Amino acid sequence: MDKTRLVNMATDLLIKQIYSGLECSVSNWLFDDETYSVQLRHFDDRYPHGNRTLRIYQWQSDEEILSTFEQMKDVIAGERLIEYEVKETH
Repeated sequence: MDKTRLVNMATDLLIKQIYSGLECSVSNWLFDDETYSVQLRHFDDRYPHGNRTLRIYQWQSDEEILSTFEQMKDVIAGERLIEYEVKETH
């Protein structure tokens, strides 16, 4: 996916985070190879270690990115937790 589109998605998540009142963080990473990543860490006592993370990487398929982005928006909206069966691809 185009880096500009990912930056726009990260900006959307940041705006939603600010107005949600949810304890979470949205981070952006630029790696040495110039690939870009967006990360959502949600803090909640219902997780085994008190937090859980979803990540989007620029090299993922558009379908994977959009699916994870929708999950991130749902978590920020308080509609769901980050599911345990979600597998992260590194």
